[in-house]
Amino acid sequence: MKTCMRQPVTIAAIILVILFFSIAVAGCTGTLPGTPAGVPRSDNTGKLSVYFLDVGQGDSELLIFGNKTILIDAGEIDMGDRVVADLEKLGVTRIDLLVATHPHSDHIGGMQKVLARFPVGQVLDAGLPHPSPVYEQFLETIDARHIPYTVAVQGQTIDIDPALRILVLSPPAQRFGDDPNQNSVALRISYGTVDLLMTGDLGGEAEAALAKTGYPLDAEILKVGHHGSRYSTSAAFLARVHPEVAIIEDGKDNLYGHPHDETLQSLKKAGITVYRTDLDGTVLVRSDGISYSVKTENGAGNLWGPQATTVPAGNPAITIPASVSGLNVTVPTLPADLSLTLPSIPATVTVPVPSFTLPPVQIGNASSVYISATQFNAPGDDRLNLNGEWVRLTNRGTGPVLIAGWTLSDRTSSYTYRFPATILLLASSVTVYTGTGMMNDTALFMGRSEPLFGNSGDTAILRDGTGVLIDQRSGGRTT
Repeated sequence: MKTCMRQPVTIAAIILVILFFSIAVAGCTGTLPGTPAGVPRSDNTGKLSVYFLDVGQGDSELLIFGNKTILIDAGEIDMGDRVVADLEKLGVTRIDLLVATHPHSDHIGGMQKVLARFPVGQVLDAGLPHPSPVYEQFLETIDARHIPYTVAVQGQTIDIDPALRILVLSPPAQRFGDDPNQNSVALRISYGTVDLLMTGDLGGEAEAALAKTGYPLDAEILKVGHHGSRYSTSAAFLARVHPEVAIIEDGKDNLYGHPHDETLQSLKKAGITVYRTDLDGTVLVRSDGISYSVKTENGAGNLWGPQATTVPAGNPAITIPASVSGLNVTVPTLPADLSLTLPSIPATVTVPVPSFTLPPVQIGNASSVYISATQFNAPGDDRLNLNGEWVRLTNRGTGPVLIAGWTLSDRTSSYTYRFPATILLLASSVTVYTGTGMMNDTALFMGRSEPLFGNSGDTAILRDGTGVLIDQRSGGRTT
């Protein structure tokens, strides 16, 4: 390499060298392969941060995804100032989505302080009539501020960011009587291969009904329902969700005895790691879409400090031409006074041109890429929820795989989606959605205006750029 640097080379040769190293080390920046999903790391540097705020005997969760923020509940009335202070410490200036899981004051009591301090983009509410002055004031404030208001119904998807999938799991269209707890808003929030299940005060009746719907319930992170009450989080529900981490939001020495011993024993028997705000303070989960980490306010480290994304030391910045898409690499700024002067060459002199061979388009073993999950029947009306129809690819091999030019089609090959220049890193996944959105490390979009896969059953077929079959997977709603 040193010898090459001493010789005059052409700009084209420089670009070829840059391309070679860009592809070889593309994994150095962007989404890091790390450890498989479900293995907590001490300090994940991902884009998604979820704070389970310590608001005593109540619930409040803050999700920060890039420049988007979601606040789910805000604790009791006397916790409003604390919630506002926590959000201000984290630099929040706007709430894109405010979720009221149900009208009990230990979940929406602090909303007035939040609404007075921050502009809110939209509100998602259980929409259950409830004779409570706190709830009535909440609705009046929303109406007075002309904030868009939506009643949550099972099967809805919430559009906040194309890479963040938010599915409303509860309440169903046919409510569970007039019980606010059973009719809590429950959300499944997914980033890459990491899922969180937020359950409000969902009770056993609602859990049992939800388990029969066929909607995806599996999640690495579970926000335990109703503060750990014995009337929620049944063994059957835990088996369906199969979480690795459970977070209980409750207050010290609360009058209800939450969390109940029955719930703690069920969690222990299932081998689930438990965090509690009464013991651990605020709990932070961070994810890069592949893996996640858990930190607590009462543990080591600064929970409230800057959450800047970093790359491990020793990885050099790589320059890549702007025309090459799909590779998330760092482009350093060149000195303004940098110039290259090529000497004039006499016509009688023959200049040898070094030859460069680029590596094969395919890096790693393509057989390591497989279709890891599908959802052919989108929740709700397929035509109105095109991104509820998707196919997920995962690389379980020993190195990165460039899937540029690969194709994905349905069983009849009525439509063929061709992949752009995309590198699938080790232990990483990318989800291909039928609709439109902004492409990123974990999400690609076909850009279709109508569904592709058959609801009652279909087959996703994956081929490489030469037409060789890589994998195929059949399924219905979710596999």
